[in-house]
Amino acid sequence: MSKSLSPEAIEALRRLNDVGVGQHAPKFAQSVKAELLASGLVADAGDDEVEITCNGRQYLSGDCD
Repeated sequence: MSKSLSPEAIEALRRLNDVGVGQHAPKFAQSVKAELLASGLVADAGDDEVEITCNGRQYLSGDCD
């Protein structure tokens, strides 16, 4: 996957990848959130939060099961 993301979006994706089950996702600028949603790397999780998708993990590591 070779989508070009801003450095802020890449950092946000890394932070989301570190969120554990039951933990709240960190808040991001609306523009970063919109960039990640448009790329399909995160999904809307309600309450103005997003969660990383399989595609987001693939973007970071190249591997997803």
